[in-house]
Amino acid sequence: MDYFQQFKGRFLGIMQLDDCDTLLQTLINNPDNWYVYDTLESMPSATISADEFTKTITGIKAIIDEHHDERYCGIVYVDDLKNPSFVKIFHPNNLGKTCGSSENPPMPQWLISKEKPMDVVAEFGPKEAPEGFVSKYLKF
Repeated sequence: MDYFQQFKGRFLGIMQLDDCDTLLQTLINNPDNWYVYDTLESMPSATISADEFTKTITGIKAIIDEHHDERYCGIVYVDDLKNPSFVKIFHPNNLGKTCGSSENPPMPQWLISKEKPMDVVAEFGPKEAPEGFVSKYLKF
C-alpha cells in the first residue's frame, strides 16, 4: 500500500486525552525510523533521529495541551493503537469543519509515519477556486 492509500485509509480517532497521552508516549518509547511531515513545511526525504523524534512528539504534545481546551481529544488519529505506523494530528487552532462532510476538510498538520511521505497537500489539500469574472478584477 502506498502513502496516499495509507493517508486515505482507516484510522481510529483518539477521543480521550489520556489515550492521546498514551499513544504519544508509545511513539516516544519507539523513536526509530519515523518520518515526521509537518504539512506547513517541506516534505521530509529521510527519517529523523530518535532524539529529534522525541523532541518533536514532546513539542506536539505541548501544543495540544496548551491550545486544545476541550475535555476530549478528537484531533489525533492512528492506524493501529497497539502498533502504530501512521498517525495524523490536527493543530487545535486549525480544525475547520472536522465533523460531518466538507468539500475541503482541514489538512492534518503532522503526519507521522514509517512510510516515506508523498505530497498530500498537493494531492488532497484544498484546491484554489477559479476566479470568476467579477472577482478577477475586484478584490473584496
